[in-house]
Amino acid sequence: MRRLPSVIARIEMEIEHARAMAGLPVDVTLIQSLKDDLAEHALETAPPPSTNAQPDKLLTLGEAYRSYIDDPTRAWTTNTREAYETSRRLAIAVIGGAVAVSSISRAHCRDMLDVLRFLPANASKIFPKLSPREAADRARLRGGIKIISAAHANSLMSNMSSFLNWAVDEELLARNPACQSASKRDPLSASKRDPLRRAALRV
Repeated sequence: MRRLPSVIARIEMEIEHARAMAGLPVDVTLIQSLKDDLAEHALETAPPPSTNAQPDKLLTLGEAYRSYIDDPTRAWTTNTREAYETSRRLAIAVIGGAVAVSSISRAHCRDMLDVLRFLPANASKIFPKLSPREAADRARLRGGIKIISAAHANSLMSNMSSFLNWAVDEELLARNPACQSASKRDPLSASKRDPLRRAALRV
């Protein structure tokens, strides 16, 4: 009932339009559209269709590494899981947990390796208030501080590389930027002492 007047007006407009096409006299007022025509007004003010689609959220290094460790398909022993937790904490401390995993580059891996080269053994106990980078910098400058072994450093980088391989498989990363950081050469080989010669052992 409320729409009846507008329907009648539309019918009258169509009739007058047909009369005009036939060359008959018409009432121009009935042909012209009104500015407050309800149908047109509804079309003009109709809001654009809303969408709930959100842009893809970039997965962070911290989130991805946690997903990797918590993957139920991995039957890790307690010691293995703890080793990967150590690698995760180190990567987050050095690279940053909020960094998008898709942006991890060789520069990030070199930076992490550089920290490992001078990271003190038991750094969290010796320097509890320092970050791994700060502890490594202190050991680098002061000297005389026992650092982690080359084997330990390689193990930590190997764990990081395994995580990055997983990220590639999950299509979170284009390629593994750490694939040659630790597997093909000992990053701390230059810091290892040469074995003592037999003559040096003589008293």
